Amino acid sequence: MAKFENRLACVIKSDGTIARGYMIDKCEKKGENEYLISWKIPLQGEAKTNFSGTIGSALEEDVEPGFITVGLTKDPSQMQVHTYDVTGKPAPRSFHIACFRDE
Repeated sequence: MAKFENRLACVIKSDGTIARGYMIDKCEKKGENEYLISWKIPLQGEAKTNFSGTIGSALEEDVEPGFITVGLTKDPSQMQVHTYDVTGKPAPRSFHIACFRDE
């Protein structure tokens, strides 16, 4: 039986490229502030997943402040992320995501 993965993580640059991560498959940037993240294992179904997301540097660049929202999609292996500036206007931002999975 395969080991149940209880954590997933990634750091995504503001342009949608993956800086680093664990169990991430790909990230697609869809517009100015929307990112579609695909994982190698499902977030839904047998797993119950919670997320933590924060705006942060991908490497050593300065961080512009802002906000992040996360959500599931119909595809059980994907999630969507939206980033905003401090006024709430859509804005590209680098961010960190941690996913915590329970059976």
